[in-house]
Amino acid sequence: MFDNFWIYFVLAISSFINIIVPISGSSTVTPFLAILTDPHLAIGLASFYFLLSGIIRISMFRKGIRWEYVKSLLPISLIFAAGGAFALVEINPLILLIIILVFTLFFFYKKIRQIFNKKEEKPMNKFSVHLVGVLSGFLQGSGLAGSDLRNGYLYSKKLSIAEVHGTSSLIGTSNFLIATIIRLGTNQITIPNLIPLLYIFPFMIIGIWLGKIMLYKIDKKHTDWIIIFTMGLIIFFLALKIVRIL
Repeated sequence: MFDNFWIYFVLAISSFINIIVPISGSSTVTPFLAILTDPHLAIGLASFYFLLSGIIRISMFRKGIRWEYVKSLLPISLIFAAGGAFALVEINPLILLIIILVFTLFFFYKKIRQIFNKKEEKPMNKFSVHLVGVLSGFLQGSGLAGSDLRNGYLYSKKLSIAEVHGTSSLIGTSNFLIATIIRLGTNQITIPNLIPLLYIFPFMIIGIWLGKIMLYKIDKKHTDWIIIFTMGLIIFFLALKIVRIL
């Protein structure tokens, strides 16, 4: 499926954008891949993509990892990530494509609301922490956007951007690892499907490294509108693909 260089370029650039823009990569990369291929394969490819990028993020933001939050969120996230990896196996591709579109629209709406609503979110209680672990794990295991929920919780605890990247990357990468293993074991994806993504691994390292450097240098207002524009294009082409299938 990766016959064109520009696909590699977009995925590599996504590694940079997802560092400087505080939004889940699953709300951009997964829909982008779903436009190009079967949605089941797109989710499998996205899981492996985020596994690779997560390994790099953990290395670069390891000093920011807050282990108390890893201990409270990771175990339950892993359990439900495994459930999420099994959940979408039998779903009709068209229905799955619509689900991806709905989630993308939801996070598009959420991002716009964040831009215009400057109210500070209230800290979550203990029950909510478990709910964050359950939902973020299940969503990431199923290939949908789950890190936004977890990141929102971590930001509400006054963690810095670097701490959120380090902590969330460790949890998310663990979720994507278990999801990728399950998808390989259930033939949702195959090793040959994943090999092309290894070609962009060096560029992902460069993208994430540059993103770390630029993290505090780019105005948040600009990054907000970058993601709005990107998601708007993705929503348009996702909707167009659904209309063509119908």
